[in-house]
Amino acid sequence: MNTPLKPDHLSPSVLPRERKALSAGVVVALVGCGGLLLFLLLDRGQTPSAEKSSAGSEPVVKQKTEKERQKELVVYLQQHPHDEFAHFQLGELIRKRAPFQALENFSHVSPGNPHYLEAVEAIASIALAQDLPEKAKPALQTLIRQDPDNAQTQAALARLYLQEGRYRRALRYARRCVALEPERVENQLLMAEILRGAGRISEMREPLKQAIYLDPESYSAHLSLAYAALYSGDTATAEREARWCLSHQADSTTALRYLAMIDRNRGEIQAAMKNIDQALEIDPTDFDCLLLKADLLIYERQGEAAYDLLKPFYAEQKTNRHYVTALARAAGLTGKRAEALQLQQLNQRLIKDEDLRPSSLQSDSVEKKQATQN
Repeated sequence: MNTPLKPDHLSPSVLPRERKALSAGVVVALVGCGGLLLFLLLDRGQTPSAEKSSAGSEPVVKQKTEKERQKELVVYLQQHPHDEFAHFQLGELIRKRAPFQALENFSHVSPGNPHYLEAVEAIASIALAQDLPEKAKPALQTLIRQDPDNAQTQAALARLYLQEGRYRRALRYARRCVALEPERVENQLLMAEILRGAGRISEMREPLKQAIYLDPESYSAHLSLAYAALYSGDTATAEREARWCLSHQADSTTALRYLAMIDRNRGEIQAAMKNIDQALEIDPTDFDCLLLKADLLIYERQGEAAYDLLKPFYAEQKTNRHYVTALARAAGLTGKRAEALQLQQLNQRLIKDEDLRPSSLQSDSVEKKQATQN
């Protein structure tokens, strides 16, 4: 007779079912916890974007981060002032907001540092932007030693020496710049500008012609060629280029002045006066035009008119030899002999002072010798 089975004697085939049910419960619990954890993580991950949207835009968050990094680096450098990489990092962070402080930080990066050239480039860039030639020059020279084929660096150094009136050195770098990139109009114009400053007017014509060949519409090249042709005796070219400039820029007082000078040299004083009066209608403060008009008035023996035109500028132009010469002539024509004599003596002193200055095309050793003697 069959008897019912007791719970203690359950068939083994039932046990796996009970274990499966128990495992399913655990899985459900784990899934639930996992979902909650994922929700919390997602919610925490969305918090910055919420701050970003409430703040308005992403750059606000970025700026705050940079300020925090900046503060950390400042505090760190107070304790570790010789950490070059920290100086470099701080310089990169503040170069736009505090360029002068950034220069100080970049200067701590030594030649052996992997970021040295980057720091030198930053110093050159900041110094040029802030008009600090004494900081920019050594940085540019370092970059040129590392990469002598960088035409932009050569051009930047040439411009610095041009500003200082050191035309010999400026020409050295400008020639290298033109050799590296002869197809750039700016390089040809730079060469011509340096030659003009050095007083080598006739040599300006070659780079200017090349500039016009590269860019026939370059107004600067045409205007400079008019100047070079005028002062090297090529009146036909000077007139052609000046008229080209006027056809493209009718209010060019410089082009009108060149035409007036051409007319004066030809003895056509009335035509010259017409051009210079037109220029002064455009810009009554153009001093070069005022000086030329005074010269035309003196040529016509109108000394009183020339004197009245020039005298108001004495305080600001008394070191200008061309002005002093014109005023002396005008004073002489009006009978002011004592004043004319004083102006002539002043002019002689100005000529002497100018002659004592070292030539821009002398060697550096001669310049240094004369500087020490003075």
